[in-house]
Amino acid sequence: MSSEPRSPFPASDLRRALLGELRLVYHAQVDMRSGKVAGVESLIRWQHPERGLMHAVPFVHDVAAHGLAPDFMRWILVTATRQLAEWRRRGMTMPRISVNAWPVTIGRELRDDALAAVRDAGLAPRDLELEMQPETSFEPKTLDALREMRASGLRIALDDFGDGDLRYLWLREAPFDTVKLGVSFVLRSATAFDDAVIAAAVALAKTIGAVTVAEGVETVATRDRVRALGVDIGQGFLWARMISGDQVPAAVARIGIDGVTAVTP
Repeated sequence: MSSEPRSPFPASDLRRALLGELRLVYHAQVDMRSGKVAGVESLIRWQHPERGLMHAVPFVHDVAAHGLAPDFMRWILVTATRQLAEWRRRGMTMPRISVNAWPVTIGRELRDDALAAVRDAGLAPRDLELEMQPETSFEPKTLDALREMRASGLRIALDDFGDGDLRYLWLREAPFDTVKLGVSFVLRSATAFDDAVIAAAVALAKTIGAVTVAEGVETVATRDRVRALGVDIGQGFLWARMISGDQVPAAVARIGIDGVTAVTP
């Protein structure tokens, strides 16, 4: 395998992507007690004409470097909220949808774009959750922006808690509605110590009134373990893989009342 770094994507390619090559895929989140779908996370993909369907990782830094992050973020917000509204028009119960907020976009413009997207889709602000990524710098200006977003009614989540340099102090300083436990955090060996760490994270989240989501739940054993430790919501391949919007209604219908039924596209 070549170790040479790949060439950056030119701005012209990324602008072309905005005109019809971007896609969202969706990952179900399931209430650990009721087994019902509690929401979905939306994730951006690029249907590249030569490379096929691409994960965000290879192009997200180029998007930011070319100053296109606000445009991509706006596309994500509009597409996700329209999709949620469409599901509901078709009679599907879907409590909310979440999107990953790119750190470079966090500010008043993101709040205004998010509120415009939910308004234009006929939704309420609490129907949309913005997930803050681990690389987000929670400096005072960012914290002020998050407080403004939450005051406007938008939900705020901390993504991948336990992965990387995530400080517990952030749970006290930032206005989170949801704390998502990262995959590596959840999939560590089920020792007494690891269970105690997860239980402590759940307890901290509860002190600020936040719900917890365990990512990377792939087996019934993992589901039962994190549920016993107090986690509220599960997300992972046990229930569903990342699927397109038109596949979501069937996936939701097939998720069993016990939260076990897996769905593959």
